[in-house]
Amino acid sequence: MAQVYVIGQVTDDLELKTSINNNTYVRFNVAETIGSKEHRRTQNLQIWAIGDDAERLVRAHVKKGSLIWVSGSLELEVYTKQDGIATDKRLKVFLDNWGIVPIVLNGTVKQLSDRKSPEKSSFETMIVIDGDRENLPV
Repeated sequence: MAQVYVIGQVTDDLELKTSINNNTYVRFNVAETIGSKEHRRTQNLQIWAIGDDAERLVRAHVKKGSLIWVSGSLELEVYTKQDGIATDKRLKVFLDNWGIVPIVLNGTVKQLSDRKSPEKSSFETMIVIDGDRENLPV
């Protein structure tokens, strides 16, 4: 199985569910932009998080529009569409790790989500240095 690292926008609000084996999980899609200029396109990946990872995503208020990175095992899945006849393929990632991508505006770290994560991220305490205008630390 291939390992993948993806940065993209969450396309749905997350809903924590419980499997028949009593494991908590969350399934959602991430839209990743690939290519440039006239070859630019969006690729959707289905992300599966189980147990503590799923609960941490929900506690961090990851929702539709959040910009996150995920890493995990990539699998190409063939599935039957809702009509019960046609088949299609989708990229599925079984999450190993994730984080919210920080956005730096005017020297301040922000998130696309309007709610802060209850867990302190190392990015929230990060010092941003503009190398063109400020001396770099020695």
